[in-house]
Amino acid sequence: MKKTNNLLTFISFFLAMSNCFGQPCGSVQNLTTVQQTQINALAIQLDTALVHEAFPAIDSLNNLLKTTFDTEGGKPDAAESYYSLASNTSWQNLTNSILLSRQLIAADSLIYANLWKLAKGMSPTSYQPHSIFLRESAGVAVGLLKIADKETDLTRKALYQSWAIRALDSLATMQLPGGAFPFPDLRPYGDPVFSPIIQNYLNSLGADSSVVLVNGWIIDDRNTGEFKFDAGVIGNAYYEAFNYTGNVQYKNIALSVANYMMPLKMNVNYNYNTFASLALTRGFQLNNDTNYLNRAILNLRYGLYPGQLTNGRWVDGHNADSRYHNLIIYNIVPTVNSIPASSPYKAELETMAVKAIQNLIDYSNSCSSATGFQWIISAYLLDSTLYSTTTRNQIKNLIGQYINQAATNGKYLDVQSMGLYIELLNLITTGINTSHPSNLKTTVFPNPFAGLTNITIELPEAQNIKVSLCDNSGKFIKIIDSGLKIKGTHNYSIDGSNLPAGKYFVVLQTKTEMISSEIIKQ
Repeated sequence: MKKTNNLLTFISFFLAMSNCFGQPCGSVQNLTTVQQTQINALAIQLDTALVHEAFPAIDSLNNLLKTTFDTEGGKPDAAESYYSLASNTSWQNLTNSILLSRQLIAADSLIYANLWKLAKGMSPTSYQPHSIFLRESAGVAVGLLKIADKETDLTRKALYQSWAIRALDSLATMQLPGGAFPFPDLRPYGDPVFSPIIQNYLNSLGADSSVVLVNGWIIDDRNTGEFKFDAGVIGNAYYEAFNYTGNVQYKNIALSVANYMMPLKMNVNYNYNTFASLALTRGFQLNNDTNYLNRAILNLRYGLYPGQLTNGRWVDGHNADSRYHNLIIYNIVPTVNSIPASSPYKAELETMAVKAIQNLIDYSNSCSSATGFQWIISAYLLDSTLYSTTTRNQIKNLIGQYINQAATNGKYLDVQSMGLYIELLNLITTGINTSHPSNLKTTVFPNPFAGLTNITIELPEAQNIKVSLCDNSGKFIKIIDSGLKIKGTHNYSIDGSNLPAGKYFVVLQTKTEMISSEIIKQ
């Protein structure tokens, strides 16, 4: 018996060590028939545990999945394509970025002018109904708003905004009563991926399929959670659109998506749970209801965290694909940044996020790029106190490589990514200003502080703000909050337990004014 235990210990150690390092470039998950059969059986059990929220069983079954995947865990299920990034790590400035965005938009201006048609599910240039995912128009519309916000040509600014708003208003008419958005029936268009999936789904419903498939749209996923992806993307888009426009309808749409997500059970597909957590976190940020945030945290802790390997990848081939790894990182950062110090899941979810980001940094540096902008910009916005200086510099360098590659030949350049980059430039260009205009007021208590300190901001009117934490030299540390806020009092907490002792500044910035409050970490 002792020899058996020693053997099991060695095997466990070997598997753990084999997953400590990123997979080789171009590796593909190759499962035996026995492995696949065992994994399918475990997935059925895991689905049941997730539906009933049997938390100990969820952790246990995920550990069994990792053991069953063996050394194939964390490898993508299909070969990934790579693209060499530019060597230049210096960021493009705002002026150059605006010029770059103009070239990008001019190349496909007719598509952006007709973006409202995509919001109805019509694919250019023929604009056939039901032939495209509604989420595509949401991301593009918000990208246009972000670019327009910094566009210096007033004609272009107004044009971009009009395209985006028309698309968002068009998309709003597609929201279902429960808060989700319908999925297009792609079978008539011969979609090789979704046609068989849709057909199998409809076959499983029998006579009820006539209730689910209406006018070319699937309007009910029967609580499978298949609508989470689209709803999460669109809900996040309306949250951001509200921040840029102040349109209360957009806020209500985002809250309706969050309400749709609240009762949903977690999915076996790890990335689906991150779309739920993102929409729920946006709901929390819109109305400060901690029920949204607590549910978002739970989605990450039991719907995502248990499937992560030591090396930072997720165990199954689908989520080990760099494209989905990219989406996971992009989706989870707002939630991880919002986890209160009192949460029992704070440390493990922060570690999960850092490991996921570090894996893709290392993968990009050794294999070059297999993804786009989203994950690395989101990584920059993760609380920087969770990183080493080396990791922080790696993130900054990769952002520079991405934007310079985009400037060279347009690789990875799209409206959504361009909007994210321009928004990031705006977020980090904050200096320290000790003036206190009379119409803005901030209060910090306790100050000095050891662990937590609380910030109260009084706004005399609704306006766009940015609240940042900087060190004594003016170096940006983290974004506390940003976007359009209503008139009145807004409260925030800063967890400074990881900060070295010293002087810091909480910086409140509007379009016309900026004030800073000095705080002391003991």
